[in-house]
Amino acid sequence: MLTSRQIEPLLRPKAYPADVAAQIRATSPLAVQIANRWMLGWPTRVKTLLAAGSYLPALKEQETQEREVLANSQVTHLARHELMEEFGLSPAPPLA
Repeated sequence: MLTSRQIEPLLRPKAYPADVAAQIRATSPLAVQIANRWMLGWPTRVKTLLAAGSYLPALKEQETQEREVLANSQVTHLARHELMEEFGLSPAPPLA
């Protein structure tokens, strides 16, 4: 279900524990985009982070770093993923 704050729905919500899925949905649209990117690109890592209980802190840290890059970048001609690469941020979730 989309809320008025969400641009895109959380993909594969049943892959997450119910409480984690609810917490992801309650965050920012950027966090949902990151969660979707991680689930589509690195589902095994996501499952490992979920099992270790470190998924939500990792998601929050990635969101903070990406938000900082987007807010402080003077470069306007690059796509978002190119900006992240320029600033050394990986699109992948961390290893557990």
